[in-house]
Amino acid sequence: MYTDHTTLEVVGQVMIAVLFLGTAIINSTTKVKQHADRMGALGVPLPTVTLWAGFAIQYVGGVLVLLDFHTDIGAYLLIFFTIAATVIFHRFWLVADPLLRHIHMSVLFSNIGIVGALLLLV
Repeated sequence: MYTDHTTLEVVGQVMIAVLFLGTAIINSTTKVKQHADRMGALGVPLPTVTLWAGFAIQYVGGVLVLLDFHTDIGAYLLIFFTIAATVIFHRFWLVADPLLRHIHMSVLFSNIGIVGALLLLV
């Protein structure tokens, strides 16, 4: 585990894992109905099932990255999760309010950076 990593690589990898695991814990324990309802309103099929599948991908990917065990698989899972969640929840082109549209676009750009960080783990 982390045998060929520099200290900064370990810190960065742990920070990425904490981002995904922390949000998975918060969302899967306190925001399930809110997210499922929003997904349903956006036309996502089987929103509750899709949401829990997303949580599973997020947890598995986060743990693999955290433990430095099959990190590439974990990173690919988290890349898939990030892209899917962005497409589902941050459809800035559908948002009329300029401030909300800006927030969704900012999240999009942040997620592009997160995917970039995950690609460095592959």
